[in-house]
Amino acid sequence: MTLTTSGDTAVSAPQLYEASRRAIALAAEDLWPGRGAVLGPQCPGVTSYVCQVLVDGEELYAKYSWLSSSLVSILRGARGAWADVKEAQEPYVKSVDLVTRREFQHLEFLQQLGRPRVCETAGFRGGVLFTRAVAGPTVAEELAVRPWDTTPLLDSVLLSLRGLHGEEGARYLRQAWPINERSVVDVFARKFRGPAAARYFAGLGRGRLLENERLVVVDQLGNAVRRLLRLTSAIRPRQRTAVFGDLKPEHVYLSGHRLTFIDPALQWAAGPEPDVAKLFGRTLLLGFCHHELRAERQITEGVVSALSRHYQSVSRGDRTDRAERLREVMVLWLMDTVNILSTCLSAPAGLPLTSNQQALVREAHRIAAVAERVSGLLIGSASGLNLLDAVFHEVEYTALDLR
Repeated sequence: MTLTTSGDTAVSAPQLYEASRRAIALAAEDLWPGRGAVLGPQCPGVTSYVCQVLVDGEELYAKYSWLSSSLVSILRGARGAWADVKEAQEPYVKSVDLVTRREFQHLEFLQQLGRPRVCETAGFRGGVLFTRAVAGPTVAEELAVRPWDTTPLLDSVLLSLRGLHGEEGARYLRQAWPINERSVVDVFARKFRGPAAARYFAGLGRGRLLENERLVVVDQLGNAVRRLLRLTSAIRPRQRTAVFGDLKPEHVYLSGHRLTFIDPALQWAAGPEPDVAKLFGRTLLLGFCHHELRAERQITEGVVSALSRHYQSVSRGDRTDRAERLREVMVLWLMDTVNILSTCLSAPAGLPLTSNQQALVREAHRIAAVAERVSGLLIGSASGLNLLDAVFHEVEYTALDLR
């Protein structure tokens, strides 16, 4: 993969967005002819082009994917110049492994499974996935206003996924296309293995961080990445358990006591660890970015409690097996943290970020320091609950020290 890392984008953001909107408008007209679909503004995000669409007053969301790559990668030139992207996109939209097509199929399956409850599909056409809006706040929004409820909120999310993590989920995925493009390990490998990794690192944070801070952050992330590449052996082989794949607090809505999930990326894993790691890791990042120190501590303590309880209840194997699963969660958590922080730091100025992603950039110095220090603990000899205690002691110390 070749990435441009200068301040300018290799692909014009207005061209990319206009082409996305044109594809969405054509798909909406094809699905609902004469019903006057109205496209809203682009929803901030780094992965796919998403916008609101009103059809006869009904609120829908449209998602359009480019070449199985993130918007950041496309804009930075990972898939070539604009002419190359356009030429490759036409057959990609018609292919069976189109990401939005697979997501549509995953949503249809999960609707049949019934748990977890997912957003309703409204249609699929021309590579565009349409889903119906979900009522209520996200779990991320709930964590921000009631951080003292972090543990029960996380418990409820994982409880909703037990059906997917069981035999029915595995039976479905044996006959379906997983979305490995969203796999934490695969994303990490694409970013940080190979000759392009050094150039990628060199451009992180340009235009978003002050140069002195940027150099420190890049150095710390580089140390963390080198250690994490050595720790890939801690990730057990896949092909056993179906996992939600892109599980984060922003993708779960809470209406009363009912949870509704969006944006699935079902994929194989050895167990539920990728879901646990992504959910808990993204929750920790919400804590780092909270404006109140007390809330940050409550969220961190809630994650520790939820993680400890989760593994005491679901890991029925011997102590060694439990310790290996816990280490895997921590490695995946750190990989995902480095993935999302580096994506936000490499996002060109023309790409709108969510408020949470903007906060990650502001707190990059703390997050990078945590990644460096925790990665050092993971290559050490500590294991099990001793490792858990050491990691979160370091998280709290580093975050407080640099706040």
